[in-house]
Amino acid sequence: MANAKLPISRSGAILGSQNIGPDSSRPSSLIDNGILRCLEAFASKSVTLIRAPKFRRLVIVVAVLTTCSIILWIKVIVPIIEEGRSAWSALKSSSAAAGVNGGDSHPNFPGMVFMKTMDPTLIPQPFTNHVGPLSKKKRLVFVGDIHGCRKELEALLKKVHFHPSTDHLISVGDIVSKGPDSLGVIDVLRRYNASCVRGNHDDRLLLVAQQLRPRAFETSMDHKARLDPTDEFAKARDPVQKLAMSLNAEQLEYLQSCPVILRLGAVKAFNGDAVVVHGGLIPGLALESQDPSSAMNMRIIDLATHAPSKKHRQKGSVAWYRLWNRYQQLLPVRQRFGGSKGDRGREYETHMTVIYGHDAKAGLQIHKYTKGLDSSCVNGGRLTALVVDDNGKQEIIQVDGKNYREGASLPVDVLRDGIPQQPTGEKVA
Repeated sequence: MANAKLPISRSGAILGSQNIGPDSSRPSSLIDNGILRCLEAFASKSVTLIRAPKFRRLVIVVAVLTTCSIILWIKVIVPIIEEGRSAWSALKSSSAAAGVNGGDSHPNFPGMVFMKTMDPTLIPQPFTNHVGPLSKKKRLVFVGDIHGCRKELEALLKKVHFHPSTDHLISVGDIVSKGPDSLGVIDVLRRYNASCVRGNHDDRLLLVAQQLRPRAFETSMDHKARLDPTDEFAKARDPVQKLAMSLNAEQLEYLQSCPVILRLGAVKAFNGDAVVVHGGLIPGLALESQDPSSAMNMRIIDLATHAPSKKHRQKGSVAWYRLWNRYQQLLPVRQRFGGSKGDRGREYETHMTVIYGHDAKAGLQIHKYTKGLDSSCVNGGRLTALVVDDNGKQEIIQVDGKNYREGASLPVDVLRDGIPQQPTGEKVA
C-alpha cells in the first residue's frame, strides 16, 4: 500500500486524500456551463435578429410612430383640449370674459363711432326670402387691408367686375399708411359709397390728426374747411404726421365715420349674423361690451384669462379666430342644455360670422365662422376680395401687390415742398 499513487493535479501538485473519490463540483459546473451556453445562444440569436433588415425596419417604424405620436399630442391634441376648455368656460358665463375688455385702454377720442348697423337695403337678399325693404344689391365685396395701395384696389375692383348699382363695397380696415396713395384709396372708397371699419392704422392717423389739427376736427363737418399750408407744418416729422396734415375735410370725415364694429345682420352666405371688425372679438362677450382698442388690434387670446393681445402667438395663447370658431361650434351644446342660472340673457344667442383683417402674418384665413382677408398686399403679397352673392355663394378673388416697404420713396400723398397735395384719386361728384 506504501506504493499507492496519490492523485496529482495538472499543475503537478499532489491532491490531498480528501479529494479522492467522486468530483462533488461536477453537477454545478454542468449547470453553469448550460446557463452560459443558453446565454451565448440567446446573445447570438439577438445579434442575428438585430442585424436582420426586417427588425431594423420595425425599430425605425416604432421610433417614427412614437415620435409622431408625441408631437401630435403636444402640438395638436393638447392645444385642441385647451381651446375647448377655454371656449366652454366662455360659454358657461359671460363673466368669463368680463373685466378684460379694458386691457388696452383707448385714448379719449371724441367722435369715434364704436358700432354701426349697415343699411339693410345694402344686403343682397334672395326674393324667396325677402323681408323688409327690397334690396337692389346682388353682391357684397369685402376687401382686405389696402394700406394705401390704390392701383391694386382699382385692379381688384376691375377683376371682380364691380358695379356700384348692384354691388356694395366693404373695407375691413387699415385703409391708409405704408402704401403710396392713401388719399387716393380714401377717394375710391368714397366714390363708391363703401362701408368700412376702423383699422389700427386708420385709428393712429386720426389720433395724430386730432393732435396736429384740433380745429379741423371741430369743423370737419364743414366741407369748406381746408388746412392752411402754413399751419405748423414743422410738427409733421414722420409720414403719418404728414399724411394727417394732408387730409382734406371730406377724407377726414370719411375716416371718422368708419365704426370699430359694423353689424351686417343676416347674410345668406354666412352662418348666423355677420359682423365686420378689423382685429377680432372676444368670444362670449356681447358686441356692446367689446373693447374698441382690442377689437382693432387683437391677434391672440390668452387661454386662461381670455385677455386679448396684439402680439403674435405666444405660450398659453391661441389665435382669437380659432377660439371664436370653437366657441361657435359649442354654442348649440350650451343652448341644448339650457346654460347656467346666470346665463339667461344668452339663451338665444345666435351664431355669428366675423369678417376681419389685420393679421398679415397669418395670411388668408377662411373658416366657417371667421374670414381673415389680410394677405399682405403692401408687402408684396396680394390684395384679397371676398365676394358673396344673393344666392349664398362665396368667392375669393385676388390681385398681386407690390412691396412698397423696401426702399420705397416718399408716398405721393405726402406733402411735397411743404404744400399739401390734392388727392390723387378721382374727386367725388
